[in-house]
Amino acid sequence: MLLMKKQVAEVRMVHKTSGRITSIKASTSKTLPLKQVYLIAHLTGILWLRRNPVSMIFTAISPFSLLFVLFVISNGQYVHFAIAGSLVMALVGYGLALGQDISFYKTEYKIQDLFVASPVSPLTYMMGLALSELLFGLPALTVLAFLVVYSGSSILSIPLLVANILLIWGSMSAMGFFLSSHMLHMRNATQVISFVNVILAVIPPVYYSVNILPQGLRYLAYAVPTTHASLMLQYTMGAKTPADWSLFLGFVVQIAYLVGFVALAKTKAIWREV
Repeated sequence: MLLMKKQVAEVRMVHKTSGRITSIKASTSKTLPLKQVYLIAHLTGILWLRRNPVSMIFTAISPFSLLFVLFVISNGQYVHFAIAGSLVMALVGYGLALGQDISFYKTEYKIQDLFVASPVSPLTYMMGLALSELLFGLPALTVLAFLVVYSGSSILSIPLLVANILLIWGSMSAMGFFLSSHMLHMRNATQVISFVNVILAVIPPVYYSVNILPQGLRYLAYAVPTTHASLMLQYTMGAKTPADWSLFLGFVVQIAYLVGFVALAKTKAIWREV
């Protein structure tokens, strides 16, 4: 009888131990992608910035240069367009730049082959590089976001600003990853990414009012996510927005682009070389 009780106790102990091991493995598997994202961002972002901190200045030149030009030309009259457009351009640039980096790592350094052979998913790889790009532009984004909040009507608009930044950064990063995966040469990636950057951040009403467009072109502009990103920033700063536009429409379009390009990056991006 004593032997049977001892055996039962041992079985219970084994079950408890195995349950703990299973729970540890499950928790480890859940946090593993986050650790992988951090390691990729640390490898491609933090380590580089430690050796070349001046890179942050170079990445901030384009948005701040246009901000300066618009502020001087308009004598401060269109400062909300300048701030909103500069922040959108910076987010588009940092998001699409991921595509250039991925093409460089894939074609020149062959680093992507190491991640393909390891237990790293394409989306984890994309998020790690997207986070590293965000680190490069963090000082510029901080200054521009502060200008938005400073020009805003209420401190309660900060959650809206953060949501807008995350939406446009996420969708542009997924777009850059998807486009770069189909590029066979670094030169093609640079040309395509630069072209898409102009299409999304310069031609649409990002730096200027959507009201000056004809009715047909206005609806076409509403199909572009950067238009809504700029309008949401203008709304955050308390500026007047078009009567036929709403905050709900801005969120719907941006979320649709984010979900669409993340789905494309997950299912249609070329991750493994055939």
